[in-house]
Amino acid sequence: MQKKFWKEYTTPMSRMRQAWGFGVHSPFAFRLITKVIREKARYYAYDDIEAVCRDKVEDCFSRRQKRLRKRILKSRGKLFFRLTNFFRPPDILEIASSWGVSSLYLRLADRLSHLTVVEPSAEVCDFAKALFNDMGVTADFVQERYESFLPDYFEREKERLYIVVNRLPKSHYNILPSLLDPVLDRESILIIDGIRRNSAVKAWWESLVKDERVRVTIDMKHVGFVCCDPKLNKQDYQVSL
Repeated sequence: MQKKFWKEYTTPMSRMRQAWGFGVHSPFAFRLITKVIREKARYYAYDDIEAVCRDKVEDCFSRRQKRLRKRILKSRGKLFFRLTNFFRPPDILEIASSWGVSSLYLRLADRLSHLTVVEPSAEVCDFAKALFNDMGVTADFVQERYESFLPDYFEREKERLYIVVNRLPKSHYNILPSLLDPVLDRESILIIDGIRRNSAVKAWWESLVKDERVRVTIDMKHVGFVCCDPKLNKQDYQVSL
């Protein structure tokens, strides 16, 4: 009982220390944590996305639709934006969209990148496409099952992979970990929302942290960052946002 209490008491303190860079020995991770993850600057695109959400998204969904797909929190969307703006990958793969809102954060972070969104739900996919049309921006929305699309995508894309996995129902994680396992053998980045949402995604996250192919992980309590760069030392961090 005492041990459990002490662990719960010290974990937030440990997260806060690493959030300020204490104990972070990797220059890559130090810069990422202190200059990107913890950054508080307000980018111009935030106002644009929030405006379109007020007009086109808020109060639009029924209870059934909210159960089908959760809308991304503003804080998570802004984190996605900052990370994408920092790395500026030539190609972005988003696995399942949060009604197009998450996709907008990725799109506006780097308008020059090629954004591909694979979304099995026709309802979510159509809504996201309409939202992009209203904003006057583009992306490749692919309404297809993960198991049929992802292997072909990974075969085509030879450069560094940048993959965002949105918060999804538990059943989606029955197939996603095995489909994404091959990217751990390549120089790639994964950003996973909702790493403690359910037992399936939590088990996946824990396996990624232990995997030797994964060189750097950053646990932000609800969002996980994974970097598979063989040039980096194996390091795992826990930070608070």
